[in-house]
Amino acid sequence: MTLGKAFEEALATRPNGSVEAQGPRARAEVEVVESDRLGVTVRRVTIRREEPRDIAEEARELPERLRSLPERFDAIEVDPGLGGAILRTCPEDIGDDREYYELDVHGRDVELSRKKVEVGGTRADVDFTLTRKQLGRLLDELE
Repeated sequence: MTLGKAFEEALATRPNGSVEAQGPRARAEVEVVESDRLGVTVRRVTIRREEPRDIAEEARELPERLRSLPERFDAIEVDPGLGGAILRTCPEDIGDDREYYELDVHGRDVELSRKKVEVGGTRADVDFTLTRKQLGRLLDELE
């Protein structure tokens, strides 16, 4: 069973709060704000992989794998020596709402959130909504 399918089953028993699911190679922890039969509003997605990945390779490959989100990603910082990378929505894909996705990549863990640039340049976390199908595909892409 894929991670996305396992999450769909877990969501059926717990429609909000911290929803966890185990896939073949990773565990998903999704902070679900609200869900209905079609969509899910999410605050954060965390993938905890069983095997570590090469940071530089992941930073290169993830933008190509991530197809379920409406925005493209660029690697902003990649430092395998420090054990991490940050990927963000490509600048040309950031709309007038000044919101973007941010993906923190570590050896085993990947964390996705959405940020908004507020007046004065501060950043705040914002919830984002995906269809259930998009979220399942996203979990499989991140696994």
